[in-house]
Amino acid sequence: MKLWTLPVMACAAVVIGAMSTGMAMAADLAPQPTEPVAPIATAYDWTGFYVGAQAGYGWGTAHEVVNGVLPIFQPEAIVTNRPKGVFGGLHAGYNYQFGGNFVLGAEADINISAMKSSDKPVTPAGLIAVAGYPVPLAGNTKQKWFGSARLRAGYAFDRFLPYVTGGIAYGDVTAGFNGINGNQVTASVSQAKVGWTVGAGLEYAFTDHLTARVEYRYSAYGKANKFVTDSRGSQGWLPTELKVNDVRIGLSYKL
Repeated sequence: MKLWTLPVMACAAVVIGAMSTGMAMAADLAPQPTEPVAPIATAYDWTGFYVGAQAGYGWGTAHEVVNGVLPIFQPEAIVTNRPKGVFGGLHAGYNYQFGGNFVLGAEADINISAMKSSDKPVTPAGLIAVAGYPVPLAGNTKQKWFGSARLRAGYAFDRFLPYVTGGIAYGDVTAGFNGINGNQVTASVSQAKVGWTVGAGLEYAFTDHLTARVEYRYSAYGKANKFVTDSRGSQGWLPTELKVNDVRIGLSYKL
């Protein structure tokens, strides 16, 4: 081996080493593939306007004081009947979520109702009929429409919202009575009334826009009291007080 080849070989070794080191460093600096990061799930936000529909079943109690129109009945004659039936309607409202989980809202609804009682004969306790008026009496009550305007307050567990509700109830009260035992005597009253309602429910958001609910409500419509004339010409007041329980389900679309 000639002496001049040694320096050449040494230089070549240095160059090759430097190139290897550079390539390794370049490989370390090159972008490395990364695992995709799953998006962080956010809690459902109940804030916003919504519209929807509901259907349910109601049952109640109505008391009719017939002495006003039939003053010959002594002592006070109260006919009690129990309307019941299905109903359905529409609702609309607005929710506002604050403080993390608290939800406060306002809602209104309107319903068409098939709730009514049968003409089951009843004899009020101590009722005495004179002048040919028949006993017993058959009372009847029905409600053809009703609605409400209420506040709602709840505490959200993400997509679950248990809540309470209360406010103004309004609706018609149609009531009357029929005499039994041949000599028929009838009188009726139909009047729109305003009362109050309270209830509680549970709502769940299936999607960001679609929610479903189940709800119980108790409503008292006050006393309908109208001056009427019965079929024999006797005139007077026919006070009727209606109180209703109902259970309903509903679907809402958040706008």
